[in-house]
Amino acid sequence: MLSAQHINKSFSGVQVLHDVHFSLLAGEVHALLGENGAGKSTLLKTLFGMYRPDSGTLSVAGTPVVLGSPKDAQAQGIAMIHQELALIPELSVAQNVLLGNEGRELLNYGRMQARVRPFLEQVGLNVHPATPVKRLTIAQQQMVEIARAVARQARIIIMDEPTSSLTTHEIGQLYRVVRDLTARGVGIIYVSHHFDEIEELADRVTVLRDGRYIGTVRQRDVTQDQLVTMMVGRELVAQTAPPERTPGAVRLDVRGLSSNVFREVSLQVRAGEVVTLAGLIGAGRTEVLRAIYGADPSTGGEVRLEGVLMSRRTPADMMGRGVGFIAEDRRHQGIVPDARVSVNMMLTSWAKGKVGVGERDMLRAVEPQIQQLGIRPANPHQIIRRLSGGNQQKVILGRWLSAGCDLLLIDEPTRGIDVASKADIYALIDDLARSGVAVLMVSSELPEVLRLSDRILVMREGRLAGELARADASEERILALATGVHTHAKDPAVA
Repeated sequence: MLSAQHINKSFSGVQVLHDVHFSLLAGEVHALLGENGAGKSTLLKTLFGMYRPDSGTLSVAGTPVVLGSPKDAQAQGIAMIHQELALIPELSVAQNVLLGNEGRELLNYGRMQARVRPFLEQVGLNVHPATPVKRLTIAQQQMVEIARAVARQARIIIMDEPTSSLTTHEIGQLYRVVRDLTARGVGIIYVSHHFDEIEELADRVTVLRDGRYIGTVRQRDVTQDQLVTMMVGRELVAQTAPPERTPGAVRLDVRGLSSNVFREVSLQVRAGEVVTLAGLIGAGRTEVLRAIYGADPSTGGEVRLEGVLMSRRTPADMMGRGVGFIAEDRRHQGIVPDARVSVNMMLTSWAKGKVGVGERDMLRAVEPQIQQLGIRPANPHQIIRRLSGGNQQKVILGRWLSAGCDLLLIDEPTRGIDVASKADIYALIDDLARSGVAVLMVSSELPEVLRLSDRILVMREGRLAGELARADASEERILALATGVHTHAKDPAVA
């Protein structure tokens, strides 16, 4: 159905893909695995015509093709569902589904909606075609993307981290759509860092490492540990919780903080401890973090830093008081995409006047951080948007390590990041806490919450539903508080 042979690609003299091979059969789910920086995104964009390979051949249905643009790929029956969804929020569902493929229905909205309904039904999306996309949930928007691929009669669909923002129920819905598509003969290239998804859906798995093809295996013939070894070139030490930390004085004291999304949130974070806000998507966790930092308005309550009332909070005020903030949306709120790694890493240090703006001063400050954090490629001049998500996250962490902070607010620290990069970031967060930094974190991954946290504050529907000490926490107890469904265990925290 699709074949890529001897693919090579470089950017600014840095080789990103080295003699890579990949093939896709009709009606199969072929998972693509690799660490952040392994070359997965570059290969996907090459298969979708966003990048031209320096050498190698691409074939569709046995015929060699040249994909010079996404339009060329679409003409060959290839569609791509990007991790960052490519929809136009102000347009309707119908307009987005038929975008670039409107035909005679362009100015006839009734016909356009009628034409779209069968595609929405096929992907199980029960919304009116006239609904503006901006009113849909992330999961519904993703189904609009898949409906668009179906409308274009795509025979090959590339899905890049499709579950990164979905709830458990929504993930189940996606699984059903994927199985329906493959039953119709559609081939799917599936990228995920979650091994349970690979086990659930994939027929075959191809692994890349450092831009090189490592191998292709049948999913049912390998274990998770074997796949991890293929990905990283070594066996990973099992991730266990670090030894207990001894917290110090209160760094952050939040009392009765409220907004239009959450109500009466009170919490404390001490020096040298990691506190995590857990809960379901939509519970208000991100909004609490942003309100504390002054990025979003609050309607009541107070925030104190080391006992000092922050009555007027802006991100600049909080940064000046030693507070760092790492947003969930790296692409839009964490990086300057077209700037170099060195510039992105020094933004906060420049704002604080800690580092000169000269090239020599900047490189002197940045190069040790790049080595310490294991950023790949280790090139301070690389444009940051060309780095993988895991390496971009390391650059953002490096920004606050360079500038220094007493309190770090982190929203979904390992979203879309591979298993090896997660281990690196866990170690960095642990090191920060042991150095005396207070860390307040939001995470939707329960193993991560249990691995990193000294205390866990669980939110439900905009309110704090309870607190769990590290020794008392389990996935079941966290979910019981997050959903309001009591377990049968004798647990006073959830009774």
